[in-house]
Amino acid sequence: MKTARPLLILLCATCPGCGGDSADLAPARLIHAPPVGQLNPQQLRSLSMECERYAPNGSMRGRYDAAYCDEAMAAWSDSPLQMVPIQKEPPADSSAAPKH
Repeated sequence: MKTARPLLILLCATCPGCGGDSADLAPARLIHAPPVGQLNPQQLRSLSMECERYAPNGSMRGRYDAAYCDEAMAAWSDSPLQMVPIQKEPPADSSAAPKH
């Protein structure tokens, strides 16, 4: 039994996927849900930014399906800008200012 341990360790070390770079390993299932059309603007922005962190690697971008990421990034780039109106202060009336 003691002689089998080093052999087992050696076998696991040489086995594909046992000691490789984790970036090269594809996850068991790539994420491609929820549908891009059902995401609110904040979720779409977050997904798009997450996908942009990874370069396309075959059919995946990180843990996401590459086609799903491409669809999300395209939808985010086509979405209207979220603009917040800024109210201007009324101009200071020079005649109402106290004179020194």
